[in-house]
Amino acid sequence: MNARTLALAVCCLAAAGLAGCGDQNPPPPPPVQAAAPAPAPPPPPPAMPANLTPAQQRVAKVQMALNTNGATPQIDVDGKWGPKTGAALKAFQAAHGLKATGKMNGITAKALGL
Repeated sequence: MNARTLALAVCCLAAAGLAGCGDQNPPPPPPVQAAAPAPAPPPPPPAMPANLTPAQQRVAKVQMALNTNGATPQIDVDGKWGPKTGAALKAFQAAHGLKATGKMNGITAKALGL
């Protein structure tokens, strides 16, 4: 094998990444991209307020269940059935294929996990 053939073979191997050829440096590795930070977890649902009557506790459980099931905006858990609680319940019922009355019934309670 003469010198020209040997030089050609070495350069072909270098092009294939199998051998060095003169002063050529290997290409730099690709840059590493930093992973995007994870989104902050949603705030925990409000706890059951103290000193509620049994009827208010039932309403508060519905409010907490609506918040857990994605009510937007979150409902204040106060044990009082107001227009926001009724509207959130009606929206939940509609989103889950239930009759959207805005009133609690057994089917809605089951869908809410109560």
